[in-house]
Amino acid sequence: MKFAVIGAGSWGTTLANLLCNNGHEVVLWARETEVVEGISQNGRNPFFVTHLQLHQCLQCTNDLSAAISSAELALLAIPSGFIRSVLEPHKQQLQKLNGIANVAKGFERDSGRRISQVIAEILGIEQESNQDRIACLSGPNLADEVAQQKLGASVIASPCQELSEQLQHCLSTSYFRVYRHSDRTGVELGGTLKNIFAIGAGIVDGLELGDNAKAAYLTRSLHELVRLGTALGGEAQTFYGLAGLGDLMATASSPLSRNHRLGQAIANGVSLKEFTDSTKMVVEGVEAAKIAKEWGKKLTLQLPITEELCRILFEGCQPDIAAANLMGRSLKAETD
Repeated sequence: MKFAVIGAGSWGTTLANLLCNNGHEVVLWARETEVVEGISQNGRNPFFVTHLQLHQCLQCTNDLSAAISSAELALLAIPSGFIRSVLEPHKQQLQKLNGIANVAKGFERDSGRRISQVIAEILGIEQESNQDRIACLSGPNLADEVAQQKLGASVIASPCQELSEQLQHCLSTSYFRVYRHSDRTGVELGGTLKNIFAIGAGIVDGLELGDNAKAAYLTRSLHELVRLGTALGGEAQTFYGLAGLGDLMATASSPLSRNHRLGQAIANGVSLKEFTDSTKMVVEGVEAAKIAKEWGKKLTLQLPITEELCRILFEGCQPDIAAANLMGRSLKAETD
């Protein structure tokens, strides 16, 4: 198959290389000239997964039109805040592809839409119709581990089973196992919402609150994730799979998770601005927390962990005070 991989961050670069290793033709689009030159001349991305020696057949360009024109399928690996500005100028080309798979996680800023909804709107496609050949890939997919060919699994979800099966075969390897799912809404939401709680997990670790606290926090985080995710249209069972619980487990403890690293940094006195200014990577959990809080208000849902994290991120609340607020809530049944 011929692929355009749009976005040359850690995940986009890793998946582009994986596809090349699987025998597919891949053109990787990068915004930065330095990335294009580094990959073309040295076979390495100078900014992301820098240790990864890339397949010699991987092509890289900053001409997105050229990348799309040679492709049958596209993988989108760009931060959610840039989806619309990157895709809209090329929507006519994208409409001609056999399918598009988003591999990034997040909501569109301001609107709160899932990325598949944004893509469908740009392309003028009615969701869940026969023309809807939009998929999403999500799961416990720390790019650095996949790049090192450590064992892992993921989920591809689309209303088009043919596209899901095609992408499943294209992306699966001896070390990276891809499952199919029909609940695209739930898979997208699981991958997005878990980023919020990964920030809090980093705070728990940074404050050295202990294993009991971490276990309790993650259990209640999953409860909150399912509450909001089902209210937004996902199936409850989806959130107990790879795209929900599995992804949460990975990002809530790994030093490779930028959301977890942010939480640890905040617990140690680093401000959100200081942290984000120090990294080229977008920390998707920050914007997701803001949007999730707004969804909670609209849907009249209790989202105490999300609300306390927003106080920490946007209102200057100290992490230890936020933890005390959660512990001081009125007593209730665990199922509430």
